[in-house]
Parts: sequence; structure tokens; C-alpha cells
Amino acid sequence: MARPATSDAAPDPRPALQIAMIGHAFMGRAHANAYRQANHFFDLPRRLVPAVLVGRDAARAAAAARQLGFLRSTTDLDAVLADPAIDVVDVATPNDSHHRITMAALRRQKHVLCEKPLALSTEQALEMAALARKQRVRVAVWHNYRRAPAVALAARILGRGDLGEVRQVRAVYLQDWLRDGAAPASWRTSRRNCGSGAHGDLNAHLIDLVRALTGLEFDAVCGVQQTFTRQRPDGQGGSSKVDVDDAFCFLARFRGGAIGTFEASRVATGRKNHNCIEISGSKGALRWNLERLNELELFTADDGADVQGFRTILCMDPGHPYAADWWPDGHTIGYEHTFVHHVVDFVRALHDGTPFRPDFADGVAVQKVLDAALQSIGKGGWIKVGR
Repeated sequence: MARPATSDAAPDPRPALQIAMIGHAFMGRAHANAYRQANHFFDLPRRLVPAVLVGRDAARAAAAARQLGFLRSTTDLDAVLADPAIDVVDVATPNDSHHRITMAALRRQKHVLCEKPLALSTEQALEMAALARKQRVRVAVWHNYRRAPAVALAARILGRGDLGEVRQVRAVYLQDWLRDGAAPASWRTSRRNCGSGAHGDLNAHLIDLVRALTGLEFDAVCGVQQTFTRQRPDGQGGSSKVDVDDAFCFLARFRGGAIGTFEASRVATGRKNHNCIEISGSKGALRWNLERLNELELFTADDGADVQGFRTILCMDPGHPYAADWWPDGHTIGYEHTFVHHVVDFVRALHDGTPFRPDFADGVAVQKVLDAALQSIGKGGWIKVGR
């Protein structure tokens, strides 16, 4: 008779970092996967423990906890925040609850990872950032695209000054999941729940990426928006009003003289997740597209005139950011890995006492640009971005 399998592995000596995650839909699934994979692939100073998942419906939360690898589930957020064993609170909920949940977690001196955009307004974001500073806890905004290896390499290239003076930025984030007027309404089509449509959902990523890559700060913006479908099925036989933008474009002037164009759309037919940024400098240029996330296109004027042109770098060799912890040279990774890298860097920064970006100050900076662009719609012209 075969003996039961046994393990001689010694207990993990690392101190635990216990995580409570609020919400368990799309973003919750991505975050939960990151906690599991970070433990498996990276040498971290703390052992991540997905401790408790919080949801509004007990049965759904319990099922999600089983599937996503959390030890337990509950609907009692207050009890979770009062639990001294919980170290980190992950806010993976719709936008309208970010401020309320985050402020409650900060009052309990929990470290907080909050989904983007940080808040519904600059005022809310400033309150969140101020309380985080007062409580002396570590905070982060889930702008995960910063941590694609190709984006991190682009930041390194720009930081070295290889492309010279940044002059122009072209940033687009295009999807088409709302192109059909029969697509149902959701919290993402309600201003009360999300603040804005494609603007806050997609332009927020572009704004953060441009700041992270170039170090440029926005000076003024001028926007245009459009809602093409103003009523959508509500899933109960009726219809629901759509009071947010389907598409939002804005021009930008940066401090120092650079200019930029930004375009976000959820009705760009044929585009599924086309998050693309091109940065032009005085000595070169680069381009990155999420749909080809392991590739970075690079142009340098230092090449001879007879061989000049954009070349494609596959950013999956050991010298590229994060790549050495995954697979052998050239074996690509995916969207979910950007969340893993976010978690890894946050845990290391928490342990070492080193800075982590994007923090809530970055979330405030993004919110100021979002709000200024929205204000420009009503004013019909350029709006200065608050400092």
C-alpha cells in the first residue's frame, strides 16, 4: 500500500505580510494572482499571505476566496480593518468607494494599495494623500503598466538622456467594448460611480505613464469629449442613462515646453486594448504598445544615415527589468505579470524603507490633470493644471 506523500520542506522563516482585499471582480482577480505568483517567483523579504477577501454578498465572496486563494471571506469590512493581524488593505472596488474605504483603512494605520484612478476628485485624492502622510504608512496606486519590462527599460533609456530633450508625446488608449449600443450599462457608465468614462478609466493610465517615463509635469490642458450612446440596457428589461464620455481627447502643454496629445476611447472599433505611447526627443524616439507589451521600438539619431530607423527590442533578456526572474531569454510574459512586479516592488520598498512609485502623491498629480481636462470641456478652452 502506497504511503501518503510527505514534505520535508522547512517552515518559511520569513515574517508574514497579511493582505485583506476589498472586491473580487476583474481587478481583484488580477491582484490575487499577483500575490500568489510573487511568492513563487521572487525572493521577497516578507511572505505574502492572502488572508481575507471582503465582498458585499457572502456567497459570492466565499466562492471568490476559494478560487483566488484567500484563507477566508467576509462581508464585514469594519471587522477586517480593526484586525491588528492585517497589514495591507487592497482596494479593488469601483471608483466611488476608493475614498471611503481607503480613508477608513488609513485611520487604522494599514498600508494601502488602491486601484486607479485614486479618487473621484482632486479634493478626495488630496485628503487620502494627506492622511497617508500623517499616519506614516506606505501607499500605492495600481498603475501596473509602469512595470512592464519594456516600459521600465524605456524609463531607463529616457532617464539616461539617450533621447535628448523630450519634445512631443503621443498617447492613445483605445478599446471598443462599448461600440455596440446594445452593450449593457454598468458602474463604468455612471458618473456617480466612476467620475468619468474613458477619461478616468484610460487617460489616467496614459497620464501616469507619461509622468513616469519622462519626468514631465503638466502645465495646461484642453479637451473634447463625446458620448455616442446615451441610453444602454440595464439588464432588467429597461434602460439606464449614460452620463459619462465614450471618448475623450485632450491636448497638453508641459512645463518646460514639450507638448502632447492624449486620446482615450471605449468605442474605437477594432481596438481591444491598444495602449500606445510614443515619445519624441531631440536625439531619438521610442514607442510602446500594450498589445505587444514585451517589445520596445527605439529610434536613435546616432545611427548612421544609411541604417536609421525604428528597431524592435524584445525586452525579455536577463539585462532587462524583471525578465531574469521569469523564463529563459526571449520567452515572453503577459499582462498579469505587470501586477506581480507591482507587488514585488511594493513589498521590497516596504521592507527596506525605500520610496515606491506611484504613491498617492502621484495619484493626486494624475487626478489634477483629469480634473483640469474635464473643466476645460465646460470652459471651452485651456485650463491650467493645479500645482
